[in-house]
This record gives sequence, structure tokens and C-alpha cells, in this order.
Amino acid sequence: MSIALYPARIWREDGVFYVQFLDLENGFTFGDTLEEAKTMAADVLSALLESALQHNEDTPEPSAEMAPSQTCEHKGGDIYSIAPGPKVQQALLLRKVRGQRSQNEMASAIGITLERYRQFEEASAGASLIILQKAFKESGKELVIEAR
Repeated sequence: MSIALYPARIWREDGVFYVQFLDLENGFTFGDTLEEAKTMAADVLSALLESALQHNEDTPEPSAEMAPSQTCEHKGGDIYSIAPGPKVQQALLLRKVRGQRSQNEMASAIGITLERYRQFEEASAGASLIILQKAFKESGKELVIEAR
């Protein structure tokens, strides 16, 4: 289980960098520079996924496994991996690690209220590393944080 990186096609046309996510129907944005387009892409991705999380909708799985700064050469040099913001990442991880357990069971197991746990899974609040570690441990997994 690792960070969710979503592939996005970024191309330049008439001096503007356009972004289209491959896994999201409504994932479009643009920027004046490549860096601005990537920043805007992360914001759009976060907003779309957070909305899905808050409405208890399914979130699409990323279709490509790539390192954060890597382009996906087999699909062309215009495909980049984009990560959503930290709260969304945490919510996606918590949902995965919870598996088939109910939110109530997981909240009870890690010693927090159901309402607080729901806030973490909806990306409306940020969980501490201690909470994330407890959730992973409760699910028989180890939380590893790595800097690259």
C-alpha cells in the first residue's frame, strides 16, 4: 500500500499547459508553466477525490504505478504522476487499511470516536501519525514513512 499517484497527460498548446487525468472523468485544468500545471493538477485531484470521499462514493484506483517525479514513458513522455494532498492521501490509506471492517469497529479499535474517525476518512480532518500507526497496526500492517 503506497501513496496514490494518478497519471495525468500534460501537453502544451498555444503557450498553455493543459492537464487531463486519465482516471477521472472531470479531471481537467491548466497552467502557464509546467510547474503551475502540476500544482493546479494536484489541487483539482485533491478536490475531486475529497468530494467523492465526503459523499461516500467510490474513488478510482490509479491506473499506473509510478514514482512521484517520474513520467510514464510507455504511455508517452507527456504522462506525469500527480499526488493528491496529505488529507486525501490519509483518507485513502485509512479506507484501504480498514478493509471490510466498519468505521465504528476501526474507531473503537484505535480508541477514538466514530465521528472523529469519519472526519479522517472524509479528508475533512488530518490524522496524526500516531492515529495512522494505530490503524495500520490494528489491521496487521506496518506504517512506514519514507523520504526520497
